[in-house]
Amino acid sequence: MTKIKIGKNVIENLTTGMYEDSKIIYREYIQNAADQIDKAKKSGLFVGEDLYIEIQIDDKKRNISIYDNATGIKTSDIVKKLADIADSDKNKTEDKGFRGIGRLGGLAYCDKLRFITSYKGEDKKTIMTWDAKRCRELIDDSSVKKSAEEILEEIISYETLKHDKNDHFFTVEMLNIRSENSELLDENKVCQYIAWNAPVPYNIDFLFTSKIKDYINSRGYKVDEYQILVNGDDIHKRYKDKLYESQTYKMYDQLYDVEFKELHNSKGELLAWIWFGVSGFKKNIPSSSNEMKGIRLRKENIQIGDEITLDKFFKETRGNGYYVGEVHAIHNDLVPNARRDYFNENNTRVEFDTELEYFFKNTLHYVYHDANKIKNSFKKIQTYGEKTKEFDTKPFINKDEKTKLQEELDKMAEDVKKAQKEIKRYKEKAESNNVLKRVMSVYEKEYANPIDYLRETAKEIDILETEKKDKKEIYITSELSKLNKGERKIVEKIYTVIKAMLDPKTSGELINKIQSELKK
Repeated sequence: MTKIKIGKNVIENLTTGMYEDSKIIYREYIQNAADQIDKAKKSGLFVGEDLYIEIQIDDKKRNISIYDNATGIKTSDIVKKLADIADSDKNKTEDKGFRGIGRLGGLAYCDKLRFITSYKGEDKKTIMTWDAKRCRELIDDSSVKKSAEEILEEIISYETLKHDKNDHFFTVEMLNIRSENSELLDENKVCQYIAWNAPVPYNIDFLFTSKIKDYINSRGYKVDEYQILVNGDDIHKRYKDKLYESQTYKMYDQLYDVEFKELHNSKGELLAWIWFGVSGFKKNIPSSSNEMKGIRLRKENIQIGDEITLDKFFKETRGNGYYVGEVHAIHNDLVPNARRDYFNENNTRVEFDTELEYFFKNTLHYVYHDANKIKNSFKKIQTYGEKTKEFDTKPFINKDEKTKLQEELDKMAEDVKKAQKEIKRYKEKAESNNVLKRVMSVYEKEYANPIDYLRETAKEIDILETEKKDKKEIYITSELSKLNKGERKIVEKIYTVIKAMLDPKTSGELINKIQSELKK
């Protein structure tokens, strides 16, 4: 029988070919470390010890190390667990990494990849070195006809050294990071990537951390969290309760609350649970100043895909940009694919997609659309109120200016009546909708003054219009008592030209300046 040969290019496919973003390698090694911490806790090992993951980035030497103080690996298991490809003994329903290929990812980004480990009770540590640079040379050289197994045998070496038998750890070292992968050495970018992709805790400064945790605990859900440090700094999810403009970084909106939703399949089994922030939904969140933008998908608290992965489930793809939140997939049959950008295809995934799409299209879609209608209705009423106040208090230049503003108010009145009816309708709808009730309260507070008296009935608008028409005509030039009627007419024409030629702010300032001079 002919012996089957596995070509050398499979190594490239499992390293460089697997990932579009080199930073994904952090996720791969973190999830492996997290699995070992889980095993240590489940087995009752190292009671009283704080188990953690520590990443050291040395941008000058171009080295990276990823350390965990969990179980380590027995010397006798080194080859099977670290050298064998896609032969992992992990359980896909329990472990975060289970295919046995993630550890190879580092080969694509450095000259040497090292695994250093010690198992408690053994007075030694093992250093396994992969010559990544030589590996790439052999793969790129078309004259080399070696199999994947032969290449691995050539590039892997082992060393065993004396070590404290009470120590237990596993370290991944990537030495001499390639120049084209320098972003792996950018501490800020790495911290940001880990904050959103790795299973880290919520930021304690996030206003709704306690509410989310209370919900998780009340339902008995399990959300894995690990202490992960980067150059000594503790990493947390970077959620904030304030939303900022893109250029000025001025706050324009905020999260006022969080809401929750559960998704179940046809058997009543829990597929996922969701939390999402409730803001004023004033506009699509600017991503440049709000890195938390978008509802993100997670499994075992590790991000699946990125912040736009769930865009496709909204009625309009921009819809996800109005939200902040997370979908936590729970069901065991929702298994991340090899690239961890979504789930493997099966019936459970179909049901998950259906339920998620229904919620996004039939609930979340209308939330931000309703919020926009509420906001616009209040704005119309406010603008009308401001114009009304201006009409009541402003000294006009002449009758034409007054008539023009009166006509503008008359045109606005019908829209205001419709806006009042719209607000009344949404108030009634909000009685049975907590999210809409919160949105309504946001805009009621924001647009409270100076138009409270205009909100309740359209009849009040008609009364105010009548009052305006009966108002005594007083013009700005009437204040110029030192000038005779003819002179005031000339000043009136000058003011009219100024208003026609300049913007409102500039013309207003100039007219006020002339007015004050003429009063002297």
